[in-house]
Amino acid sequence: MERAIEAIASDYDWGNGEISVALVSDAEIHLINRQHLQHDYPTDVISFDLTETDDELEGEIIASVETADREAPHHAWQGDDELLLYVIHGMLHVIGLLDKKEEDIQEMRAAEKHYLSMFAL
Repeated sequence: MERAIEAIASDYDWGNGEISVALVSDAEIHLINRQHLQHDYPTDVISFDLTETDDELEGEIIASVETADREAPHHAWQGDDELLLYVIHGMLHVIGLLDKKEEDIQEMRAAEKHYLSMFAL
């Protein structure tokens, strides 16, 4: 996960920064989702871009281990690979990629696939 985060930051021209990663339960991510995003349900990953200057990237990535373990068999891989996908997805949000519009979704999926191919089994 650390190498994937570093690769994404480097590829998007961030040399300095600090990204925290929390691996949590569905209950914990549900609480965070409700408190910070007003969504009353668990989710796979939540990320926050906390960057305040152009000099240092700062962010938080919170990923649900339970969701990863539950969803992994649907994609024919291990929970760790699914969890890596969540962290990659969260990091891509931290550096500014979006996934609401169709063209943004395509860019996000291509980036996810690229980084997964580098670091997943």
